[in-house]
Formats: sequence, structure tokens, C-alpha cells
Amino acid sequence: MQTRTPALSLGFVALLLAGFLFFSSAPVEAGCGCDKPPPLPAVVVPNFGIPGQKVTLFDGRFQGGQQWTVQFLNGTSSVTTTATVVVKRSLTSRTGQMTPQLVVTVPAVAAGPTTIIASSSVGTLTVPLESFTMIGTPVMVSELEVDQNLPGYTTGVSADGTLYLAVGGLEKVCKSMKFDARTDGFPFRFSQGTAIIFNHQGFLIDALTPQSVNRFEVRPETKATRSDRLVYFRHSFAQYCAEHLTGGVREVDPTDTNWHLNGTPHVDYSMLIFAIVGTVNGGPVPPGASVSDLSFNTQFGPGNTPGVIPAPWETEVEEENPGRGTGAGVVNSGGKANSFPKKPKKK
Repeated sequence: MQTRTPALSLGFVALLLAGFLFFSSAPVEAGCGCDKPPPLPAVVVPNFGIPGQKVTLFDGRFQGGQQWTVQFLNGTSSVTTTATVVVKRSLTSRTGQMTPQLVVTVPAVAAGPTTIIASSSVGTLTVPLESFTMIGTPVMVSELEVDQNLPGYTTGVSADGTLYLAVGGLEKVCKSMKFDARTDGFPFRFSQGTAIIFNHQGFLIDALTPQSVNRFEVRPETKATRSDRLVYFRHSFAQYCAEHLTGGVREVDPTDTNWHLNGTPHVDYSMLIFAIVGTVNGGPVPPGASVSDLSFNTQFGPGNTPGVIPAPWETEVEEENPGRGTGAGVVNSGGKANSFPKKPKKK
């Protein structure tokens, strides 16, 4: 028996969620912290893959100990691996319901829409290419101010035209920092309200809208070969880092790193995945591999300099607090964080 999962348009979801966040008067659970709604139940979580990272398949036929063969198929690129069904707490359940699941290490497959075919003696499970996308290796950052130029950087564009960009190394970044990215050779155009941030587990971290908890800017580019510039302001994670140290109140369970030792879900901020809807040359972004020269810059928040008053966006707050209102860390109506000193513009 073969089961085929339905396709889901991430671009549609992105726009729908952005509209909800923009017009809703209710606060949203976004920004830092581990108190977040779980990823939505799906056959594959998350719906994007990074070589070396893990994705989890769910199916009612799974039983602990079963061996499954899993094929990742992207055009002429195909890699087959094996995995064993385990019974453990499900991240799609806030209470951690014990669930049979197939945790698969993602192999190196070409970027773009990818079909997953899992098979065993009990049948076949197919995730269509409209529902899963291979994306590029993360841009690695650290607690250093660095200008990175990555020629020929490759990432994936989903079947619905959503562009992905992964940023890794953030488990070592506890200070407030600004991240600034644009491409050359790929004139990607986008605007506020068309980007969502996930982590590598599939948790929704933020939506870049005027009600986003973390400030951001979309800076239009006038040079025809370049993309618009995305600037993301990441507040201090000092408290988060301290809570997750050995012996901390949210120390991660070494036997299952999706959970804390205290039994609560762990939202891992070591990697952020930006999913952005936009256009290229006035039309939809073609699905598949996107290749461009990527410029990615990091800069400390001004409050990291002794004697300098931190900018409002730098303060680490409990975003999940329903009474937080529209205080520090909320972008103004123009979508700009005006309190950050800008570096001289590169030509």
C-alpha cells in the first residue's frame, strides 16, 4: 500500500501568516524562548532539508524497530539511505506524546524541490516534491564582526517559489547582533511581511512584519544584478544561553535533544532558516537551485561596547509574556530599526 502526502504551499502560508500578524491585535509568540507552539503535525517535519541535519517522518504504520529504506529524489540526483523507527516523544505534541517516528539524516542531494520515498515490507510512503525542499548549507556565524563574501553560494527554492537561507553557529552567539545579507547575480525582490523564520526542528521562530518582536529592515536595492538587502536584528540571548548550560534550568536532555531535562520542549536556536517569498525580474522565482554571490555581514549591537547605552532592540525579553504589549523590540511602522549605527555602504 502506498500513501502520498498532500502538498502545502509555504509561500501561501507565509503570506497568510504575515497578514494575520500585521492585522491581528493579539500578541504573537515569536522571538526567543522555548515556550512556543509545537510544529504543526505533518508527514515530514520540517518540510525542508539540510545535508547532515535530520528530518522526521510520521505514519500510522510505523512500529518501533521497523527498518525502512528512504530515497531522496531531486531530478537526476538521488540518494538512498536507511533508518529505523523509534518510539519517542513527538515534537508536534506539546505534552510529548510517545509516538513511532522515522528520524532520517538528510543526505547530500541537489538543492530544490525533492521527493521522499520511504519503503518497507508494510508499504510505501511518498512525500511529493511540492511538500519538501532541499536547501543550502548554513552560512556559519560567530560572536565576531565579520564581512563574509561567499561566491557561488547555492540554496534551494521550493516548488511554490519560496527562497530559503540558513544561518548556523548561533549556539555560540549570546550577544546582541545585526545580520545583513544580500545576493549579487540573483536580483531577488521582496518586502516586509513576506518572510518567515524557522529553526531546524521546524518551530516557527518569527515572521518579519511590523509586529515582529525582533527588529528588521528590508532595504531595496537599485543595482539591477543585486537582491534587496535583508537586515535582521537579533537581541541578546544571554539569559537563554545561561539557562541551557549544564546545570541550568533548561539543560538539554542528552538522550533526546528536542527536550529539556525538566520535560519541557527545547527550541533550538543554533540555526535559523529564513523562508522568503519574492520575485526575480518581475516574475516568480524558479524552483530548484539558486546560485549567487552572497554577502553576509555581522555587527555587534551598540550596547556591547562598554559605556554605550544599548539600543531598545537589544534587550532580551520574555516575548511569550502575553502582557508584553508593543514595547522594546517592536519595529516601527516603517519596518526600520533607527537606533543602530550603520556601516559605510559598500559599492
